[in-house]
Amino acid sequence: MNLQRRRLLWCAAVACTPLLCSARLAHGQLRIVSYNTLTAENPGVQTARPTAATVLEAIGLQSVNGIAKPIDVMLLQEQYTTEISTQSFVDVLNGIYGPGTYARSTLNALASDFSLRRGGGPAMLYNTTTVQLINELRFGTVNGSNQARSAMRYQLRPVGYDASADFYAYSDHYKAGDTADDQTRRNIEAVAVRNNANALGEGAHLIFAGDYNIQSSGEAMFQTLVAPGAGQANDPLNASGTPGSPVTWRDNSAYKAIHTQDPDGPMDDRFDFQLVSGEMLDGEGMSIVLNSYRTFGNNGTHSLNGAITTGSGASAAVLSALRSNSDHLPVVADYQLPAKMGVELAAVPPIVTLGASISLDVTVSNIASVVAAIGADELDYTLSVSGDLFGGAVGIDLALGGGNVHQVTLSTATPGIKSGVLTVTSTSQGAANALQTFPVQFEVAAPFLAADFNENGFVDGVDLATWQTNFGLAEGATKSVGDANLDGAVDGNDYLLWQREFDAAASSVASASVPEPAAAAMVLLGMALVMRRRR
Repeated sequence: MNLQRRRLLWCAAVACTPLLCSARLAHGQLRIVSYNTLTAENPGVQTARPTAATVLEAIGLQSVNGIAKPIDVMLLQEQYTTEISTQSFVDVLNGIYGPGTYARSTLNALASDFSLRRGGGPAMLYNTTTVQLINELRFGTVNGSNQARSAMRYQLRPVGYDASADFYAYSDHYKAGDTADDQTRRNIEAVAVRNNANALGEGAHLIFAGDYNIQSSGEAMFQTLVAPGAGQANDPLNASGTPGSPVTWRDNSAYKAIHTQDPDGPMDDRFDFQLVSGEMLDGEGMSIVLNSYRTFGNNGTHSLNGAITTGSGASAAVLSALRSNSDHLPVVADYQLPAKMGVELAAVPPIVTLGASISLDVTVSNIASVVAAIGADELDYTLSVSGDLFGGAVGIDLALGGGNVHQVTLSTATPGIKSGVLTVTSTSQGAANALQTFPVQFEVAAPFLAADFNENGFVDGVDLATWQTNFGLAEGATKSVGDANLDGAVDGNDYLLWQREFDAAASSVASASVPEPAAAAMVLLGMALVMRRRR
């Protein structure tokens, strides 16, 4: 066998195993917050209050469904500008979790009060270790008779995933007030949002967050958002009634646990929301985690129309901070992310023996880095092979499931260079690393005979000469020095194996008696040099 070819095969085998496909690791689930922070007063407060750190850190520490993690995305309202207000919250979070952890959007919303920017506009900040900001869009007609502020849309991508896992988050601050004109202007903005969402088409994962400033689900703007169609919004709490039977949240004790305004009292309105598209409710790919939507700090134990501090939805210190930090409570929800597939192929031997049974382990895992298993979608996959490989499998692995081990078998029925491709494909929605292929190459070689001491494919006089040279070596011998039966010695037993395997030469002198080992070496040496039989 050609030595250079062996070296090439060995290098190829080493290069492809073990192989684990993965990307930059990030916590699989996302914690998303909508919060009107009351930081667009002019004159007045335009930056995060001292109590903001207590509130934001407490959101990250809260454990729901076994998930406790820092904020990943915060959709903000009442930002004087992103440079002043939003940056101040970035600074607060970076003070908690380390410099550079958080970043913000840069596009400022327009406001109908152009000069003073009373009420500010929506904005967004995000955890750079878990989320990428792909694009930000400002849209809608803003003036005294249309939208009060721009609608903002953010295209976001979880770190370690491709565009198939992108989702869109809208942040809106609808016109306040109870007049017919206020309601009309809210609906004008809802129509703009809904048209924008419809244009994204079926399959888009959408979050409709913000301060809606409404008292009932019967208002036109809400019905515009939840009307059927590609960009339909849905209430994850299913607490909005139906178009024919809307509900009123204001001053309704049945909805006390989801009221968001005003923590300083009276707590009587559900102004703040995270509605989602149907794609966020199907449990596939990115989806809201069941029972994770909550008004932070509100467990329904406070007095209706009282302050949030009359309840027990958080520690006394956190409730006090919520009361003084803003006139709204944050709305928090956790979202599972798509699965992430990792495939590890065991080392491929460069050379295998003809007819040998050789199988390779293939480990397929859901490697989404999560705090809890529900933080990522299940991994559904199919394993297939082609060429000189046998095998195949289908499987499922949950996040933190440890992976599944399958086997593929090498074809060794005939000698020669062999090759094939192992392919693992995931059908899970938006899965990362969803298609992985592994080229495999190996050589099937006929086994060498025991007395082919130099393993050149022949039992001949060269091998006899090797045996003769080392005859009498009593211990430590190997095949390469003439030990055919691998007993550690070079002796007559090894010669007898050589003799049997050199049957062509032996048959040509069949009429002669078989000599003793020492004599045989002299008698057959000359003949062996010219007579060869390939094995």
